[in-house]
Amino acid sequence: MDYNGGAAVEMPRVTMAYEIYHPPSGRTRRWGRRKDPGPRVPRWVAILLVILFGATVGTIGWDRAARFFRAGHKAAVTAPAAGTAVPQPARPEWQADTANALEDGVREASAGNITQAEVATDRAAAVVTGARFKGESAPPGFFETAIRQLDQIVAVHPENARLGEHAALMRIELAQFRSALEASPADSGQSKHVGIGAPRTIARDSLLDPKSLGGKILDATLMPASAEILEPPASRLFVDNVRVENLTIAGATQTLDGMHWKNVTFMGTRLRYEGGEVDLENVHFVRCKFGFTTDERGVRLANTIALGQTSLVIE
Repeated sequence: MDYNGGAAVEMPRVTMAYEIYHPPSGRTRRWGRRKDPGPRVPRWVAILLVILFGATVGTIGWDRAARFFRAGHKAAVTAPAAGTAVPQPARPEWQADTANALEDGVREASAGNITQAEVATDRAAAVVTGARFKGESAPPGFFETAIRQLDQIVAVHPENARLGEHAALMRIELAQFRSALEASPADSGQSKHVGIGAPRTIARDSLLDPKSLGGKILDATLMPASAEILEPPASRLFVDNVRVENLTIAGATQTLDGMHWKNVTFMGTRLRYEGGEVDLENVHFVRCKFGFTTDERGVRLANTIALGQTSLVIE
């Protein structure tokens, strides 16, 4: 109460509220930190991180599995599915040139241009000759295709003997090329060689084989290249019944007409065929040259050799 001019004045009562401050203990501070870890990561970010992690793990696992299967099947060679085309290697240039020349021959013959067809056929023969001298190789399909194309050229004008002769010479060249690709027969080195320096006459109704010859290899390499190895009877017909069997004949020259040849291999021999009777049974020609007639019989013999066949009978 206060006095103001003698009057009693009642002062307003002020009530002050206060509390005693108690500092937090160390434990309380630690719990506070645990309850307030900082700013929280949004839920969508967490989901995205989980997805990315799963994708990364899956990619690594798939890559390792693919490597495992590739390594396991690296050495395996699977056959192409039925009906699937297998890529073929490109033909050597000389084979393509031969095929193109023969195609030109077919086209020119079909157009009635006989001279141009002959020139195209001769060009193909020249390419094959060059390939033979260079030691080139060719698959069986090459010879089959070439023979078929020659047949087409001749079929257009079968009456034209000159065109047929050019085609026949090409067939003989193919036969020589095929002979150049033939492998030599296996020889243990124990086969006895019988060398001759002059032609040997074969009598009628006779058999020349290792027993009668005294060896398995008839070596005529010391004879002149044009000399006849075996001289059959003059008729050169099957009625003479001359047989040569189970021999290897090397060098010089041999006429095939009128004789029966069985299990015979000619090596480096020049073979003649004059259009008579001939009987070949399992006969091989290794690096041989041929002098055949260009008629139908000569064509049959040349085709047989060019196609890799070993047996033929012409009566």
